[in-house]
Amino acid sequence: MIKYVVAGMMVLGLASLAQANEGGACAKDRETLCAGVEHGGGKIAKCMKENQDKLSSECKAHMEKAKEAMKDMKEACHDDVEKFCGDVKPGKGRIMKCMKEHKEELSAACKEEIASAKEMRKKRK
Repeated sequence: MIKYVVAGMMVLGLASLAQANEGGACAKDRETLCAGVEHGGGKIAKCMKENQDKLSSECKAHMEKAKEAMKDMKEACHDDVEKFCGDVKPGKGRIMKCMKEHKEELSAACKEEIASAKEMRKKRK
């Protein structure tokens, strides 16, 4: 069960990284390849993944960097997710909400990875 929870957390993280409001390494690719796709529910991230062979090299590099950041976050936060949110049903952002509710109690390593991911998102905009 916890593997699915952590996987869900990663998917949510990648989806948010793939959906910058404006600008960023993948903005043109999103506009071109996913123009008609409705926002929400990871639909943009899914579209980007389905079109990954058509992405610009800049966007591919950014997505690879984001994927690596999510892997690091998964590793750093695994025990925290299990400890604080192991009984939370995955989906609709429930795991992320749970993690936010426990942000003061998270391990230092998890907090650091979350901060790094936030910093990466800021740089995209």
